[in-house]
Amino acid sequence: MEKIYTHTFSGNIWSTGYFGDAQHPKCWVETREGDVCRWHQLDLNTFISREISFPAEANKPKNWLVGINNIAVFLCLHTGKNPGIEAIEGYELEKGQRVYRIELTSWLALEGMYLRTAKGDINLQTGVYEPIQSHDWQGVTFESPQHFEESQPGLEAFQALFKQKFGESIAKGIDYWEGTDKLIFSYYLYDKGWKNRLRICSFDFQTCFEETLAEGDKIGFHTFQIVNGHLVYIRDKHELVIYAHI
Repeated sequence: MEKIYTHTFSGNIWSTGYFGDAQHPKCWVETREGDVCRWHQLDLNTFISREISFPAEANKPKNWLVGINNIAVFLCLHTGKNPGIEAIEGYELEKGQRVYRIELTSWLALEGMYLRTAKGDINLQTGVYEPIQSHDWQGVTFESPQHFEESQPGLEAFQALFKQKFGESIAKGIDYWEGTDKLIFSYYLYDKGWKNRLRICSFDFQTCFEETLAEGDKIGFHTFQIVNGHLVYIRDKHELVIYAHI
């Protein structure tokens, strides 16, 4: 492993996403500082970052769906305790401009740059309904870990393993990813306060790397992802860290 990038943002990292294509992958980061929301772009080849103009209409409940070239597609949510989907919106990230909004509450499948819906297929780069056409576009390759919560039976096996191997008592939950020769875990411990730990092991559970990602109110909303063979994680809600050769 080799640390190849770290950057500390002034605001809390609220959301992340990936866009561009397989040859030119980019990371989108949304930060919030009080009522101020900002968007940032990080080129994952050159590691040059810049702030993107933040469109005022984006300042509402939403979740990242997918990045298609320079278009970010979001699920726009109703406000409330259990917000449902009201629409999808596409934003041109290079300019920070919304290019389309489509009223939509559900869909059938996401296929490349197309979203299958009951009303037809949507080209997510243009926001136009059209039959799916063949294309050569390949998105950024990324994997999210499996997540096990307290209520899930799988957590008990991890708790027993970590107690035996590392003398740690996992509480609350764990994220788990299995590579070709490494296992990566992000999990929570309670010792006079909550801690979010990251541990990388070989298949025989020899620790290669470990770190406390955050403690207390600095514990964030995301743990880690594997992007184009890189480990990407967030520390203390503010710092984006990338290691290569995972």
